[in-house]
Amino acid sequence: MQVRKLPVSQGLAWFRAAIDLGGRNPKAVFGAALLFIAVLYGLALAMTLVGAMFVAGEGAPDLTTLMIVSAPVFIAIMVLMPILIGGLMHVIRESEAGRPVRARDLFAPFRTGHAKGLAMLGLLQIVFAVIGVAIVVTVAGPDYWTDYMAAMRSALGGATPVFPQPRFPGLLFVVQLAFNYFTYAVMLFSVPLVLFSNLSLVDAVRASLGASVRNVGANLLAAALFVGGTIVAAIVVALLAWLAGLIGGLVHVAVGTFLSLGILLGFGAMLLVVLTGCAYLAWRDTFDAPAAPTSQPFSGIEA
Repeated sequence: MQVRKLPVSQGLAWFRAAIDLGGRNPKAVFGAALLFIAVLYGLALAMTLVGAMFVAGEGAPDLTTLMIVSAPVFIAIMVLMPILIGGLMHVIRESEAGRPVRARDLFAPFRTGHAKGLAMLGLLQIVFAVIGVAIVVTVAGPDYWTDYMAAMRSALGGATPVFPQPRFPGLLFVVQLAFNYFTYAVMLFSVPLVLFSNLSLVDAVRASLGASVRNVGANLLAAALFVGGTIVAAIVVALLAWLAGLIGGLVHVAVGTFLSLGILLGFGAMLLVVLTGCAYLAWRDTFDAPAAPTSQPFSGIEA
């Protein structure tokens, strides 16, 4: 698949356009984002409850046992993540094209048969995570990971953890930054390549790596704008949530809590839409995107 060479300024264009996504059908787009959060929150809650069963005991919990027991839920989250990202991209794409779409179309990859290919991307991310740990051990020193796990065990036991220092902190930062860039690029590009371009997993990963190298400037600019914008927006939203909780608390504590959580949840949905939309726009501009399917004829009103 051809990879277009794009100017660095295209990263700014993606970020600006992603902020405006959802305007044509906010109910579907932001509803799908909220549903996305609800699914992940449910799985994360299940992982937390499993972990609490071990932490509640006397003494420091067995961290190895805790990780083994939580592994199935962690794998489920990693496998579902690209499927949900693809579903949100589908909702955004249909909304931008003016076609009818609903929030529950977040699960469209299951209906279209692309869920299996997207799930394989989730398993690939687990492989990347293992490789990332190996890189940390290699650069930071052979005792770094052991000391880090010991510090985590102390934290779970209620003690003040003393985290180890890596052997080459500067080199570790650069290596992790490069590794994270390529792994995130593979994920965010491969999802639409599998879902919309109908590429196999191997071809999608190969094309994603090519795009991450050929348009590194535009990709990094979009990433930097997203991270910087998120930090600034998070500060503003935190102040608004605090103010809403304070005002709502004058009526009742539950009202203040509800208002604060509502603002934070809305902010999370907005971040998901911007991140996923930016990745969708990057795929559309970077690759020779196939023609969008035509609108379906009217066949009645669905109850």
